[in-house]
Amino acid sequence: MDGWGALTMLIKRQQADKFRKAALRAKLKSQKESYIHSHESKDEFNFPELPRSEMEKLKSEIRRDFKKQRIKQNLYYTAILITILTFFYFFFIHKHG
Repeated sequence: MDGWGALTMLIKRQQADKFRKAALRAKLKSQKESYIHSHESKDEFNFPELPRSEMEKLKSEIRRDFKKQRIKQNLYYTAILITILTFFYFFFIHKHG
């Protein structure tokens, strides 16, 4: 086989790979779209309707719980920071001073 035959074979192989990749890409895209369109038609969540007053109570409860959680988290981080600073002070600064 001469040099040109090898070159044409290489070009044909690259084109075949390109078409195969395009077909795989199209198949994957169609699968993804089928998942999206099949689940859009269904109502997965059927939440009960709440009156406005109960909705406001629920919102205030959630906000209060979130605020408590945030305060506890801040206290926890502050305690850790103080512990680390105390450790650093006693083992590095106080020792050499």
